[in-house]
Amino acid sequence: MKQLTAFLSCFLFLSLLNSQVVSVSGRIVDAETGIGVPGASIISGDVGTSSNEEGYFSLDLLTGSDITVSRIGYEPVTVIASVEMTIELMAATVPGEEIFVLANRAIPGVTPAAFSTLTADEIAAHYSFQDVPMILATEPGVFAYSESGNGTGYSYVSIRGFEQSRIAVMLDNVPLNDNESHQVYWVDHGDILSDAKDVQIQRGIGNSLYGSAAFGGSINIISGIRKDDEDFTLTAGSGSYGTQKLSASYGSGNRFGDKLSITARLSQIESDGYRDYHHSLQQAFSFAAEYCGGKATHQFRGLLGYENTDLVWDGVYGDDIDDRELRRKAYKGFTDDFFQQVYSLNSRFKLSESTSFHNTVYLVKGSGYYEAEKFGKSFYDYNLDTISDTAYADSTTDLLRRKWIVNRYFGVVPQWTLKRDRLRLDLGGEIRFYEGDHFGDVSQFSASELADIDEFRYYEYTGTKNSYTLFAHIVYNLTDRLLATAGLQFISHRWNMNQEPIGHAAGHQISAEWNFVNPRFGLTYRLNEGLSIFGSYGKAEKEPADDQIINADEWSFTPGGAYPERIYDAEFGLNQTGSAHSLSLNLYRIKLENEVIQTISFEEEGYYEYSQVDETIHQGVELDASWQMSSHLKVSANGAISQNFYAAGELKGNLLSNRPAVLANATAAYTPFSALQFRAHVQHVGKRYIDSANSEENAIAAYTLLNLGASYRWKSLKVSAKVHNVLDSLYVTHGEDWGWGWIAYWPGATRNFYLTLSYDL
Repeated sequence: MKQLTAFLSCFLFLSLLNSQVVSVSGRIVDAETGIGVPGASIISGDVGTSSNEEGYFSLDLLTGSDITVSRIGYEPVTVIASVEMTIELMAATVPGEEIFVLANRAIPGVTPAAFSTLTADEIAAHYSFQDVPMILATEPGVFAYSESGNGTGYSYVSIRGFEQSRIAVMLDNVPLNDNESHQVYWVDHGDILSDAKDVQIQRGIGNSLYGSAAFGGSINIISGIRKDDEDFTLTAGSGSYGTQKLSASYGSGNRFGDKLSITARLSQIESDGYRDYHHSLQQAFSFAAEYCGGKATHQFRGLLGYENTDLVWDGVYGDDIDDRELRRKAYKGFTDDFFQQVYSLNSRFKLSESTSFHNTVYLVKGSGYYEAEKFGKSFYDYNLDTISDTAYADSTTDLLRRKWIVNRYFGVVPQWTLKRDRLRLDLGGEIRFYEGDHFGDVSQFSASELADIDEFRYYEYTGTKNSYTLFAHIVYNLTDRLLATAGLQFISHRWNMNQEPIGHAAGHQISAEWNFVNPRFGLTYRLNEGLSIFGSYGKAEKEPADDQIINADEWSFTPGGAYPERIYDAEFGLNQTGSAHSLSLNLYRIKLENEVIQTISFEEEGYYEYSQVDETIHQGVELDASWQMSSHLKVSANGAISQNFYAAGELKGNLLSNRPAVLANATAAYTPFSALQFRAHVQHVGKRYIDSANSEENAIAAYTLLNLGASYRWKSLKVSAKVHNVLDSLYVTHGEDWGWGWIAYWPGATRNFYLTLSYDL
């Protein structure tokens, strides 16, 4: 008996030695997307905790203990504790969000592409009232600026030196790029980030399969619907330059059961802008419903956006840009007024254990004008000399001009997916029909000859474009470590323009057709758990924009010719993810053939002159890193060094204008306890030239900005405060060479403040 007691005592002693209490830390991530899962419950025996907004957690446990992790919308999982660990959660059997894991979504360790994903918590930390580009500029290789200077009104984004007409933008899998200009009018989508579940930014061709061509990259905004609990939130914000925001949002949670979820938001953002005469008003209403039943999930969304924005075509001349008062001065230019509606239905059908069918149906409608007062204009320019025998071509008048666009496009995106142990195959396509009515009206004439005329239409035309896409995308595990990815895309565009023969208008009827075949392939090699490298190569082509062929908003023009642009994109990257850190390094070289060079027109607002160069090169290196230093402190940093230059012709070797060679961001978030957080963000934008001659005297100097923020939640009330440009720097965001020695710059806002209050009812 004594021997047995001694043996048991010895066994217990050795067990205790082998089961020491250690600090276990790790991260809970979505198995499909690799994104951190916040609010997951981590339980081991009588102790437990929950993951923070990035999915990180820490817990003191005996080594070898079991940990059970659970979260609404995911299957629970039990694992054995280790000092550092990454735990993957699989989506539950009927997950509403699984509808988004389509072939165009990049997945860490799988997709051979450079990308980053802004989570809902990261968006909330940076966003308050600004347009989308200003928030995206916190990501690697992304640059943004706004005409108003404070991030409202008309804003623009570029990736890897490619401006936004060469970036594919989607909202819940709906293409947002304008079918005629390829541009994205962010001002039409006020407060859209308040609904965002996440925003994924792919750099380069990436996994873009349909929609507008992705040269510099693609941006896909996914809005969330399903929430854990019912909530009704009122938000009010106010800040510098007359900036105000009001919003009300509702999420049904489980009020209608597990199968049906509803969200809605009503918001208004108004700002005077940093520069004079840059007032903007944005109003938006969104509604979404998700139904999960059996083997099918359906998500309907409607987004209605109205904007009224004052714009000034000119920047600030060089002599005034360093004067704190004169750099804000402007004149009343013109007004942009537009109303857009975006409706979509995303559906997923589980056909079997290995196959599923996704379908997106969408309808986008828009109507609006931009308005300007014109002085001393000839009758001939506006077809007014054709009204009567007493109206002469060389007569002049003051008038109010409105250029209208009423457009609509409808599309269907079916996609069939097969998943096997080593294989994923996606086959799909897109059919899109576009029609846009353009017309110009003039009124309020000063000339006595026109006193009896209330309004006159001086031009009108209709443009149509039918786009057809077929794509195949395959991911195959050649070995347990090596994955091969390949894709093939066929695109056909059929374009027509029909001009009405009003007055002197010739009545042009023009049509064109473009057909593209775009292959891409890549390899991903997993060196070990959390560490992978990839390489990829692909081709993409893009049809010319309408205004490269026609002078869209005038009755008088001669149709011009334009060649499609074509890129060849080579990429190499390394990704490393640990329980408390992540690191990615990317190298790229993109050859662009027939690049369209856009030169701003000094003569008339809204116009550009175009030329094409045989070849340009966009190449660079990108770095993105983050480290959860403790449960209270997270730091992250990213940067990009690039060269964007002419590779042929007289300008060979010169840098392309308005492309910063260096971009960098660093962020620190300190959370002393769950209700309180402090954030600091440093942004650096390198020097750039504003002309193709690379004139040093006109170049825009590099600048560095410091932004600070804090937020505190007390029960149902949340307060957040932000200070932008803390050091009150004078800096320039954009510049143009008008020619004849006229140089214009667009200033960024000096130190400014914004305060937000939100209350959950």
